[in-house]
Amino acid sequence: MKSLSRWAKRLTSFTAVLLLATAAQTNFASFDAPARAYLGEKPGRARNGTPEQMIVAAIDDIRAGKMGDARATVDALLDKQPNYRLAHLLSADLYAMRAVPLDKIGGAASAPADRLEDLRREALVRSKREAAPPPLDQLPAPLLVMSPKQKNVILVDAGASRIYIYANNNGVPRYVTDFYATIGKLGMGKQVEGDQRTPLGVYFVTSHMPRAQMDKTMGAQAALYGVGAWPMSYPNEWDKRLGRTGHGIWLHGVPYDTYSRAPWASNGCVALTNPEMLAVADYLQIGTTPVVIVPKIEWLNQDAWRARNQEAQQTLDGWRSAWENRDTRNYLAEYSRAFVSEDGQSFDKWAVQKASVNAGKLWAKVKLGDISIFATGGDKPMWVTTFEQDYSSNNLNNRMRKRLYWQRDDAQWKIVWEGAAGAG
Repeated sequence: MKSLSRWAKRLTSFTAVLLLATAAQTNFASFDAPARAYLGEKPGRARNGTPEQMIVAAIDDIRAGKMGDARATVDALLDKQPNYRLAHLLSADLYAMRAVPLDKIGGAASAPADRLEDLRREALVRSKREAAPPPLDQLPAPLLVMSPKQKNVILVDAGASRIYIYANNNGVPRYVTDFYATIGKLGMGKQVEGDQRTPLGVYFVTSHMPRAQMDKTMGAQAALYGVGAWPMSYPNEWDKRLGRTGHGIWLHGVPYDTYSRAPWASNGCVALTNPEMLAVADYLQIGTTPVVIVPKIEWLNQDAWRARNQEAQQTLDGWRSAWENRDTRNYLAEYSRAFVSEDGQSFDKWAVQKASVNAGKLWAKVKLGDISIFATGGDKPMWVTTFEQDYSSNNLNNRMRKRLYWQRDDAQWKIVWEGAAGAG
């Protein structure tokens, strides 16, 4: 009776917690066959590990018919994380299975369908990560060149609701860890204010808003961000060039009354559990750390990654060399016909002006330092190159932090935007 009372208490607790869950996109996680538990089963053995490893282990045990182990793991997980909604759902399922078999997660729960689908989607996303972890013998294609000042890069796979941390190992990205993450309610590809989508592109962490500060400035609304927030530089230069609107895209935690949110549940930010957000924060350098958000990570073997790394660096140096040598024809060939200058000039007008300027130079020197190059992926991939530019000539000396956006034009990468780097 004591055991049944415990399960009934967990079921009631689950129902209350589930009703607080935010809506996301529909998906499901089913058991391989209808699963059923039995009252006479012996106590199982709890799995150890992170909360994610434990929740996936419990799901795997249910599918394998190891109900005692699943119950023991869920109990241990709820002792560790009492506000974990997905764990409450599995607890309720295991209790219900004593009466009827279930063919999917949440099959016996009497709760709004969208709340159940949120939790099923979380189960699916977390299970996929455990089934197919990041290939440690390969490198992520978006991280082409890391500046010596960038100790780490945050890489977000929006399609997989996953955030990766890579360290800068003498210019080569080295895997550190990865976490489950929440993105916008309506997915990725932010375009306008309020569209509840997470932007895709290269951004930088611009500041830190501790929870105590947020309590003072935001009042009760601060509770949405848990341990605090780390704002990012959306909209970046390319977003503005395309007329994208919106603001307040942050890395942040979740309310203290829940362990994690659904995979698609934010208003466009990237949200993590509070413990994991604090773990990520240890790798953030304000004003320096890039956050590269892509729809899906392309993984490359070592040789393929080095080839792309060299291609990107050589392409950038070809632009620098043509400019330094006052080779106007080849210099202008580095730019797309779709290029628009920082002050809004079309390519044709800007090209006439640049040719006139170059004709008035007797000599020029162009040095680039602190270079980073990241790729955005997707249907129209871009390179985002950022560097310290030291330009000198017979009649001008100039230093600036500069950024170039490149897109493929047939077989060549061409510059589509050029100007001062707004962040990073």
